[in-house]
Amino acid sequence: MPKKLLLLSPARQEPRWAIALRYISIAIGIFVVLVGLADVTSRMAQTVLGDDALFDAFAPAAATRPSSLVVPAATASSTAGVLVPARLKVPGLGIDAKVEEVGKRADGAMGTPADFMNVGWWSEGSKPGAAGNAVFAGHVNNALTKPGVFEHLSQIKRGDYITVSDAEGRTLVYEVSEVSLYETDRAPLARIFARTGPSQLVLITCEGDWLEDEQSFDKRLVVIARPAY
Repeated sequence: MPKKLLLLSPARQEPRWAIALRYISIAIGIFVVLVGLADVTSRMAQTVLGDDALFDAFAPAAATRPSSLVVPAATASSTAGVLVPARLKVPGLGIDAKVEEVGKRADGAMGTPADFMNVGWWSEGSKPGAAGNAVFAGHVNNALTKPGVFEHLSQIKRGDYITVSDAEGRTLVYEVSEVSLYETDRAPLARIFARTGPSQLVLITCEGDWLEDEQSFDKRLVVIARPAY
């Protein structure tokens, strides 16, 4: 008995163009779904973590927020000139604070900002971009429950970035070079408040134990930063 040949009927055979069209439709559908998921994810991240979350979630793996600061060359270098600080940021610690000008108290000490979430700039000293140290002070807390702008300053590390801007938005970028802790009465004041030498930023806050009798902490945290560019 001759073998029967099983042939596919032309009526049942799907044209190649139809197969290609089906795969293209599937690919488009998958792309639309992925785009929708990405949009939902970004919106959720922005709602929960804020605008900076978008950078954290979608930046290239080699990028980190502090080193990704994009500052025009004219304002990032020493050619930006001297500026009167209006805002100070420490991106690595989430600090973004208004700057208050402070002077000398009746006892001769540096004044502190009136608002716990602002930083005070020693206006009798150097300005950012000028020779010497531009000194900023901030509260750590009120020794009870109210946190201050520098509540987490003790977590800062060498290599972290600090930016200071004026009211017009001109910005200088500094990199932390030194973090020191001093007994309150042993802090090197002449060095901290130097009016000569290279341009530096100095951040000061309280640390250590609260002394009830003196209504002060027994230590001072001092952060020194140098121009990053």
